[in-house]
Amino acid sequence: MSLLKQLLLSVTVAIGVIFIGASALSLDGARQYLDQQLSSQAENAASSLALSLSQPGNQDTAVRELLIMALYDSGQFESISMTDPGGAELFRASDARSDRHSAAPVWFHLLLPLQEPIATRAVSNGWRQLGVVSVAVDNSYAVDMLWQSSVRVLLLVLAAGVAWALFAMLLIRWLKRALHDEIASRVRAIPGDGTGGHAAGRVFAELAPVSRAINDTRQRVQANALEQHELIESLSVELNQDPITGLVNRKYFLSALTRAVQAANGADGHVLIFRQRDLPAINGILTRAGADQWLRQVSTRISELVNMVSGQRPLFARLNGSDFVVLLAGFSGPQAGRFVQLVQQALHALRVELGTGRRCRWALALTEYSSESEPRMVLARLDFGLMRAESAGDGNVEVVAPHTDAVVPSGAGESEWREIITTAMAENRMFLATRPVSYEGDTQIRRVEASLSLLDGQGQEISGQLFIPAAIRLNLSAACDLRSIELGLAWLANNDGELALRVSLASALQSTFVANLVQLLRDSGLEPRVLGRLLVEINAFGLVANTAEVQYFCNRMAQAQVRVGFRRLAQHPLALAQLHNVEAAYAKLGSCSLDNLPAGPGSLHLLAAVLATAQALHIKVYADEVGSPDALALLREQGAYIAAPIE
Repeated sequence: MSLLKQLLLSVTVAIGVIFIGASALSLDGARQYLDQQLSSQAENAASSLALSLSQPGNQDTAVRELLIMALYDSGQFESISMTDPGGAELFRASDARSDRHSAAPVWFHLLLPLQEPIATRAVSNGWRQLGVVSVAVDNSYAVDMLWQSSVRVLLLVLAAGVAWALFAMLLIRWLKRALHDEIASRVRAIPGDGTGGHAAGRVFAELAPVSRAINDTRQRVQANALEQHELIESLSVELNQDPITGLVNRKYFLSALTRAVQAANGADGHVLIFRQRDLPAINGILTRAGADQWLRQVSTRISELVNMVSGQRPLFARLNGSDFVVLLAGFSGPQAGRFVQLVQQALHALRVELGTGRRCRWALALTEYSSESEPRMVLARLDFGLMRAESAGDGNVEVVAPHTDAVVPSGAGESEWREIITTAMAENRMFLATRPVSYEGDTQIRRVEASLSLLDGQGQEISGQLFIPAAIRLNLSAACDLRSIELGLAWLANNDGELALRVSLASALQSTFVANLVQLLRDSGLEPRVLGRLLVEINAFGLVANTAEVQYFCNRMAQAQVRVGFRRLAQHPLALAQLHNVEAAYAKLGSCSLDNLPAGPGSLHLLAAVLATAQALHIKVYADEVGSPDALALLREQGAYIAAPIE
């Protein structure tokens, strides 16, 4: 209950007690007055009647009875009687009014009782006493009068109570309004900026000290609020800023990505992420301070590219130690592609020499988002793209389409991928997904290409294209590739034709994997002619970045009667210089590069060099998924084998 209501309730109770007490005293005074009046009436009536009966002319019995009845018939008396000096009743008048009742209830008689006085007087004739007259007054009229007065007083009190209640309600409203005007509005103005303070007006004398105290407090609070706001702004900048590069951090980027997705409204938008794969090695070479300085150089160079963009600026952020991200809100596919090329060139120029003839490596991934995208799935696609980029190892950007959400396990991170892959291997839920292939003009026997797939815990199929990049990051690629070779050997034992299996470059570069693979081939018990139908396909980028390791892998496969093929040769033309050092059965041109072959003279010279070098080394060149008619005609003219539909 509010303070005002408590105050008014206390006043109401006090007033009620006063009213009730005053009414009770008034009614009791009236009762006492009526008692006195009844006693006086009885005494007067008895005296008058005794005097009349004592007159000499009224000594007759009939006259006496007539006088008594005349007085009784006035209706003010309960009974009138006359007795002789011995006490014998001579006459009594009462029976006619014995049934009269008062209008007041019985409880009122008990609460405020009135006397029924009886007055007696002697009747004499000279000195001789004739008898005694007794007069009993009827108090019912007085009771009725007292009852009616009590009812009027009660109605008056109730009316006063109703009036007071209405007045109290109006008083409460008025007090609340006054307090609101004098206190509440001033208190609400405390957090203001000082320009919207309480307007000057009437100030109640009782509230003037409070108003002054509130105004003083308001000024102090606003001064403190200004200091706190400046401090919060400073802390916000520190919380949302990377301390080394000065870029916004992961928390700020996630908020910006959420806002960008919500505000997309059907417009294109892309997100680019790039990761420095050799940051620990850079820390060891440059020391921690030198590595921090190099990271600042990288962020400064990419920030310059960001600032060169006209219109809506991209948001450049650092997610963690080795991951950087650029939010390209409103960028179409071609616009994002041009910006990514600039970033690739800048990152390539800033690579650090690692001291072993190698430079540090970058992994890049690009994905698109729309208003229907979920930020967490956008991040999941970017992480999947980084896995693919790390798996390829060629420094090219991996473009991850939005439809990947439908095939990648929702929100699958490293721990989820590890659980999926290790469980599938332990429960033998890995298998080969095979497809027959044919090429125009090639006289080869029947060939089947196979890729490793698995079934997750829900029985859904996940292709190797999705989980092998994660396996490479988790150092599980060797185990997966060995399982793939094992399944391939079982296929060769039961089927005719050649079987082409992809092996990740990360596995082929591991000496332990090569040794285990050779041992697996020996333990298979298959004849050399059967092993000769097995084709192991690796990325041609390995010839450029890891020449010695790839040569060793190819030599060991040749010793085991297994042939090796290279894929994405057109994307890595520097691999041509190393083809003569390895025994290669065939080479595949990357499908992404084929559609761009007729774009200029350089592409024609590149294609001619690839085909000429391969023909000189007796290596077949295959082209898959050629979408451009011009590219198809050019490849046929240069002697490449084009993929043909299977009938």
